[in-house]
Amino acid sequence: MRTYLKIIAFTGVLLGCKKIISPQLNHATPQLYIQGAVSDTAGPYFVTIVKTIGFYDSNEFPGVSGAVISITDSTAGITDQLIETGTTGVYSTRTIMQGIPGHTYLLQVTLDGKIYTASSTMPQPVLLDSVTFNTSDTAEIAAVANYQDPSNAINYYKYNLVLNGVRVKRFSTFEDRLSNGRYIRDKIDADTGEIKRNYSVQLNLVGIDAAVYNYLHEAEGVAYDNDDLVSPATPGSNIRGGCLGYFSAQTVSNKTAVVKY
Repeated sequence: MRTYLKIIAFTGVLLGCKKIISPQLNHATPQLYIQGAVSDTAGPYFVTIVKTIGFYDSNEFPGVSGAVISITDSTAGITDQLIETGTTGVYSTRTIMQGIPGHTYLLQVTLDGKIYTASSTMPQPVLLDSVTFNTSDTAEIAAVANYQDPSNAINYYKYNLVLNGVRVKRFSTFEDRLSNGRYIRDKIDADTGEIKRNYSVQLNLVGIDAAVYNYLHEAEGVAYDNDDLVSPATPGSNIRGGCLGYFSAQTVSNKTAVVKY
């Protein structure tokens, strides 16, 4: 079951007078937002730490330095201590660690005397067969994900697109509760006119665990620009310790095609 995001703007009109109401969203105390992932593709892997901002501020989230971060493959007993990159608040793994399906990964972040932890188990990979296009409406060409959903497990997915080498911030989620074991041909909604003729389209099928799916599924209901979940979105995090964000051990399969219609 997939969720797509809808935004409805309301304008108050009374007796011919128009009043624009700006809710007071700017005064919330900034919160810590942590996001990281390990995948079955080659690293390095990254953890990003930023502070939230006011609703009406520009989408420039201040990075946070000084964290001590580790990612542990608890199944294999391997730990990597991350280092901060040249970008403030972005931390990278150092060793040649590659995610393994079925393994459980632990994140620990120590910052300003507080400890934040998360656990995520990488699902078994599901391979994307192809990306095709739905052109029934030529004004809104849609990418279609084609793949076999396995019947021996409950699966959770995230879709995202890369158009002409540029990653689209919006994504969608899907669970196989109503289509377990079926062959999936799933149309990926995008903004009107976002995909055009002769575009190179890469579709990523990301396998995620239940906790990460719940976070992203909820996030779709509170944020249109899904890549910027830190404000004002507050979905339930799978990171313990009192922060926003999520940590995911995930699989990735992708296919690329050119729109020739």
